[in-house]
Amino acid sequence: MFSISLSSCEVKENPEAAQNLVDEMHDLVGDLGSDSSLSFSEAEQHILEGTRALGQKLLALHASEQASAKETELVSCPKCEKACRSWRPRERQRTTLCGVIRVARWVYHCDAKHYHRPWDTKQQLKGKYTHRVAEMMCRFAAHFDFRSAAEELSRQGVIVSHKTVHKKVREWSKDLRVLEQVECQTLGANERWYVSTDGCRTNSPEGWKETKVSCPYRDYPQLGPNSPSRARPESPRWTANRQNAAQSGKDLYALAPRSGIYQEDIMKQEVVSIGDGVPWIWNNSDESFPNAVEIVDYMHAKSHLDAAAKYAFGEPAPEKVEAWTQKVEPLLFEGGSLKWYRTSARLRQKILKREKTLKEKQTIFKNMPSVRSPKHLEKKGIR
Repeated sequence: MFSISLSSCEVKENPEAAQNLVDEMHDLVGDLGSDSSLSFSEAEQHILEGTRALGQKLLALHASEQASAKETELVSCPKCEKACRSWRPRERQRTTLCGVIRVARWVYHCDAKHYHRPWDTKQQLKGKYTHRVAEMMCRFAAHFDFRSAAEELSRQGVIVSHKTVHKKVREWSKDLRVLEQVECQTLGANERWYVSTDGCRTNSPEGWKETKVSCPYRDYPQLGPNSPSRARPESPRWTANRQNAAQSGKDLYALAPRSGIYQEDIMKQEVVSIGDGVPWIWNNSDESFPNAVEIVDYMHAKSHLDAAAKYAFGEPAPEKVEAWTQKVEPLLFEGGSLKWYRTSARLRQKILKREKTLKEKQTIFKNMPSVRSPKHLEKKGIR
């Protein structure tokens, strides 16, 4: 058996409601103390439900007492900056982490009939949601799809549909100035800047659209399969949009210098651009990072390697294509060796001998995995 003591509870506007809360707390504790058959799990659930209901009522009581008081200072209209006068209290529903509550707060208006609710502004309310609920909705939407986000919110006591999560997160994100919050970074010893870009299909109110994603980050060069991965986990910065490739390039160009790229001499700082080989990625890379080293990522490099071999040996020769691909894949995985450079150069010569249009050849050469010239390899110490 155990008990608590709440000897007094003074609330100016509604002392009776406050006393009822005290009585409910006594009843909750009394139920736990009198029923010895409750298991630990059952007691946990009982306390969770009881304290959530009490928290909801306590928050409603606190908010009502605050919002019911008129402003002590002159209220100016945020639109026309003229003086406002009090009109009347208006009750509205608010979704909080403690549950849904109703709050009556004073509404003010100016001579131009612009209505203003000072209490809502002071509490940083996002429509009918509190700031903490809005923050949780955005955080869950960033980690899950919208349906899963709505399910996770319901487990936290916030009941909202996945469509509402989608709509509200989009609405709130329009006012964010993310670039102003990006911290500038500096390269450590032997580090380089990498920019990885790709596109993926995502659902939107307008249907399925390609979302173009770019990620600048700091890392050490990886020279072969046995090189340890030492990427800086705190360094990635992201930009994504469903607009055209040109806008994606503008977003990346705006993010890059704020992340730290090109804070030093442009001609001295090396940037490595990584992509799957589609033209819009290389176009954005050429425009934003004119001195960048462009590299096709390994997964797509393998697929381009297979396509290049088919062009070189011809579709009717699948055995030659497969045998050649299996032979050179280990060289590709090992990275920029002189042996791989010579192998890819011989393949290029085979492609040139075949009757293909100039445009087809340019596409093959642009996306076929390659390294820079032997002189560059020797300069970098690669044999």
